[in-house]
Order: sequence, then structure tokens, then C-alpha cells
Amino acid sequence: MTLRVNNLAVAGTDLPDRMIVRDVSFAAEDRAITLVVGRSGSGKSTLLRAMAGLTPPSVGNVTFDERPLWNGNRPDRKILQETALAFQFPEHQLFAPTVQGEFDYSLRPYRLPAEESAKRISSALESHNLPPAITSISPFQLSGGQKRRVALATIMATRTPWLFLDEPSAGLDGHALARFTAELSEWKSRCGIVLATHDLDAFLPIADRVVVLRDGELVADVASDTLAAQPELLLSSGVGLPEAMFAASMLCRAGVPVPPSALTPERMAEAIAANARGASKRSLGGDANLVPAMSSAEHDSESSRDEGDRRGFLYRTDALRKWLAYTLVSVGIVLQTGWTGVAAVLPLAFGCMSALTAVDRKRLFRLCKPLFWLMAFAVAFSGIRFGTPFGFSFEPAIETFRRLFAFFEITAFGLVFTLSTSTADMKTGLERGLRPLKRIGFPVEVLALSASLVLRFIPLILEEADRFAAIAMTRGKRGAKPGQVHLLDLPVFVIPLLIALIQAVEDLIVALEMKGFMQPNRFKSVPRYVLGLEGNARREKQIVWAGLSMFTLLLVIRVIEEVSL
Repeated sequence: MTLRVNNLAVAGTDLPDRMIVRDVSFAAEDRAITLVVGRSGSGKSTLLRAMAGLTPPSVGNVTFDERPLWNGNRPDRKILQETALAFQFPEHQLFAPTVQGEFDYSLRPYRLPAEESAKRISSALESHNLPPAITSISPFQLSGGQKRRVALATIMATRTPWLFLDEPSAGLDGHALARFTAELSEWKSRCGIVLATHDLDAFLPIADRVVVLRDGELVADVASDTLAAQPELLLSSGVGLPEAMFAASMLCRAGVPVPPSALTPERMAEAIAANARGASKRSLGGDANLVPAMSSAEHDSESSRDEGDRRGFLYRTDALRKWLAYTLVSVGIVLQTGWTGVAAVLPLAFGCMSALTAVDRKRLFRLCKPLFWLMAFAVAFSGIRFGTPFGFSFEPAIETFRRLFAFFEITAFGLVFTLSTSTADMKTGLERGLRPLKRIGFPVEVLALSASLVLRFIPLILEEADRFAAIAMTRGKRGAKPGQVHLLDLPVFVIPLLIALIQAVEDLIVALEMKGFMQPNRFKSVPRYVLGLEGNARREKQIVWAGLSMFTLLLVIRVIEEVSL
């Protein structure tokens, strides 16, 4: 079976007009390992998701033996059952009460006889060095390494013709990675493997073909031996050379000829030993003149120059100033009893939204969409009269809409603040603002951390929900529209999502503590900077004055409304 990517172009989820992958075409052969490599942001994961039926292409298609995977925005369900995808941390997909339940869920789409299912489960457990008795244990009682092996075993038990792996070396130590690459060499005798990775040292020695991407475009589609002999392909794509190729180039400079095929320490040792015995370069095979490697510092600086900081002043503004502006505007909105004040805030709201990057603006709209639906439902329900006669009253519906719209404005400003400020900066800024209260024993650190986490939690939920929706789609194989979770797949979506969110909060608190953000004396040496009005950045000061001006305007509007009554 041959997998072909035909003139594929894939748009970004947050920016439909920007193509993450552009005009990519290549073929991956059955029972072979094809690597997809490129530096961060080159489109590796996006390409893999399109090949696995998770992200619909804007142009082109993916075919399996001439059968198209995509029919519009929906993948072919039969082809999905011929593929399996392991995400970067496959252990995060676990949700069932027992390991047996994990296997049952993965095998359910195939409707196998009980005897065949038991045979596959037993074989998968054996190949991953897991005892049969583990099937009765909860996966959440296992160690991290055991969880990953269980997750991979459930994937391999499906015995699909194609296996996709996204950065599978993440979180693996040297011993586990060596064992994993040995397993991959065995797996490719049963299926075709497409692997997106940055770890060429681990996977290039076992690869058959390599696809190199740069900024979403195809740079090279060559055999692994060809890539080893032409390292300039990696350098031109910004990937840099793996350690083995770098060492080989340095040895060649020192007068020790090493062939391009020496991609492992064992092969390199053989080449050095052969050279010491007086073997000729021809007997070693290949051209020993490798291109000198780009240093990691050069590579990092090039990447940083290409990325650039395209964010506006709102992202660079001090967090305390943003806290002050957000608090003033929110209090002003809460004081309103009519439409005049609520409407007066809209220009400032649109101005803040326009200061976000295009990606964050898209995320903001996605976060606001559920609030719009909530408002629509609440407004419609509040206007219903359940008496006799049954009817609809516009007056309570309009008042409900006004109150909810004011709440929506406060939420929108909070989301703008959250998207433009890191959690640590939010916490630090609020601590500085509340520092005088520490004199009376007020728990400033705890309050600042809690407020920062609450504001940061909503975007985090969205990011994690997207990730686990993709996992649910991959495991359920129902051919659903991307981004949608089938009702029957809710357990595999909800349970890992809740676990991941709890773990994320715990990790964040630990990280803040390790960095000293929880230390009570952290700000004793900080210069006087309480009100956020000091400093030289004129634009940053304008944020505080805008918030103060808006608060004053809203207060005046409220007073006028009260007097007019």
C-alpha cells in the first residue's frame, strides 16, 4: 500500500487565510519508515494531522492506494480504520477504569471476534514487555513509563497498515529511546510508519526516507542515505546537523575519513577503527567530505531572527498597568443601570481587540462564541411567559440581554488581558499593586496567584479541549467533522481533559514556586512602582489613563441616569 500526499495545502486553525503547509507532495511506502523533519513551526505536525484525518486540507488530498482520505471536510471512515496516530505524549489518552478497558475501546471500531481481540491484546502486551495481569489494573496507578507502553500497546493492537507518530521521543530517556527505536524497526515489518520528529540522531539511522520541510514547503524528499551524503539539505532548511553528522564532519576535518552512512556511534567506531588499520576511503564507501555543521548558537539566532517579535505594545505593557485599567473599566461597567454606559465601552473594547495579534484575536472570538450562545438562550428563556396565555415578553428579555452583555464586556476585557499577559506577569503585577496590604497580614501572594490562574484558565481549557478532541477522534474513528466529538466518545475526551487541566495547574504552581514567585520577600528590593504610573513608556501610561477616563465617564453616566430618575 502506498500513501501519497498530492499538492497538499493546509491552513492554520486560528488563521484560515494563512497556509501552514503549502504545495507539498511526496509518497510514503508500506513497510518503511518515513521521517518528516523541519525546525519548529515548519508544519510537521500540521502535515501529519492532515495525513491522519484530523485537519482537512485547503487544497490537495491524501490517498491510500489511490483512495482519497478526505471527502470535503470529512475523512473517509474506512481509511481511518487503516491508520493509527500516536500523539507526542500518548499516555495522556488513557481514560478507562482498567487497562483492559483501554484495549476494548481501541479495538471497538474493528468489531473483532473475542478470540481475535484477546490474541491481539496478548501479543501487544508481550511486545511492550507488559505482564498479562496488568489488564485488570487501573492505568492511573501505573508509572509514567508503564502508561506510555500501555498507550502504545493499545495503538499497536489495532494492527493498522499505517502508523503516524508525532515527536515520539518527547519525555524519553536514553535507555527508553533506544528500546523504542528497536521496536520501531520491528514494527515496520508489519506496517508503514510516518514519523514527525526533530530528533534525527535517534531516528535517521533506522529511517528509509526523509521529507524535509521549511516554512511549510517541501525542501527535500530523499532516501536517508542520500540525506546523509548531502547534509546541506538540512542546513538550508534550518534544521542543523544531527550530532553524528556533526562529529563525522569534524573527524573529516581532522583527517579521519568517515563515510556518510556512519550515523550511529557503533558505525562511526567501525569507520575510525578501519581508518586506523589503514583502510582506504574507498573501502569505507561514500564521500567523506561533509559540509561543516552549523553550531547550535548560529541555528538558534537564525531561528529567533526569522520568528521575530511581531506583537504590539499591549503585550509589552507592564502587567500592573493592565490590572489597574481592567479593574477600573470593570467597576465602571458594573455600576451601569442603562444602555448608555454599556454602549460607551464598546469603542474601547474594539480598540483593545485590534491591539491583539491575529492569532490571539481568533482565539478570543472562539472563546467568546459560547458566551454568545449562552446570552441567546438566556434572553430567549427570560422572555417566555408560562402563564395563561402563553407568550413572549420583550421587556424582561431586553433587560436580561443588557445585564448579560455587560458581563460579556467584562469577560472580553479579561480575555484580552489574559491573552496579552503571561501568568507569571499577571501574578507579579497584582502582587506589586497589593503590596501595601501585606502590612496588615493580607495574603497577597495567594490572592495574586489565584486571580492569575482564574484568568489564565479559560484559554488553557480551550487549548487542552482541542488536543483531547483530536485524541477522541483518532481513537473513535467515527469520521466526524474535525473539532467535533461524538457523543459516544465523550469519556475519552472529558476524563483525560480534566486530568490534564488539574495537572497543568499543579505544574504551574510548582514552577512559580521554583522560580521564587511564592517567596514572601521577593519584592522587597523592587523599586517604587506601585501605581504603575512611573516609567518612561508613554504608550504604557496611556493604558492606565484610558481605564481611568473610561471609569470616570461611566461614573458620570451613572450619576446622570440617577438624577434623571
